[in-house]
Formats: sequence, structure tokens, C-alpha cells
Amino acid sequence: MKAVVYHGARHLAVERRAPEPPGPGQVRIAVAYTGICGTDLHVYHGDMDARVGASAVIGHEMSGRVAEVGEGVTDYAVGQAVTVMPTRFCGRCVACRRGNSHICHAMDFLGVDSPGAMQSSWTVPAELVVPLPDELPLDRAALVEPAAVAVHDVRRGRV
Repeated sequence: MKAVVYHGARHLAVERRAPEPPGPGQVRIAVAYTGICGTDLHVYHGDMDARVGASAVIGHEMSGRVAEVGEGVTDYAVGQAVTVMPTRFCGRCVACRRGNSHICHAMDFLGVDSPGAMQSSWTVPAELVVPLPDELPLDRAALVEPAAVAVHDVRRGRV
């Protein structure tokens, strides 16, 4: 498979890597589209090197189809259109226990803290997979996450 790999400030390369088979509770997604957001640009410019390691695959705004499911995954079927919620919370830290999981002390931000969507095959925890309606074209579905952020901001700002 192909992956866009970050090698330091202003240096990305397309590389061949072996796809990661899904383990228990995971889903492997055939990525169709990946967006580029402000976070990805900060990574590209080298502004997040303290958090993003060398040879990291970035990206989190995406759409694709389920390619394979791991043991114990029953909610998703091969071929199903999906996107991914790119943040994983611990549920145990002070912030999470107070209902502030958005500032989890142990947050895993996919595409920053762990491998992201800029690869043709992406294996993620099933709990982060979000099913998409069949009638939603995948090129538009890649905008679900940034649209959700915008809607959230407009609601919070009471615009």
C-alpha cells in the first residue's frame, strides 16, 4: 500500500508499506479520500515535532470503505462506507471524569499521536469508526469531521 510519510519540516514522501491487519476490536479501512487541515499544515511546517515522530503518517479527515474487520467486531461489514472520529479518550483522567474528554490528559489524536489517514489502508479501533449513509458520496464524506467541528463551533458561539 502507499502512505504519505512525514520526515521532518517540509518533507513528506510517498512510501510503500505493508497494510496493518486488524487486531481484535479493530477495523481496516480502504481509504478513499483524505483532507488536509490546519493541523496537518502545522505538522508539515515542523511546528508539532515534539508530538509527531519521524516517519509518521498524518491526516484524520477522511472517508473510505471497510476492508476487513478484526475479531469481535460485529457492527461493520466489508464494503460499508465509513469515516473515523479522530480522537480517542482515556475515560479515566481527571478531565474525562469531569466530562471534559476533549481535553483528555492521555488523548490519542489519530494522525498526530498515532498513524493517520494519509495511507491507502488504515487500521483503527472499531469504537472510532462512524458509519456513513450509502447515498453520501465519499469525496463529500471526507468533509464530515471538519463540518462537525464547524457546526460545534457555531453552536458554542450561538451564532
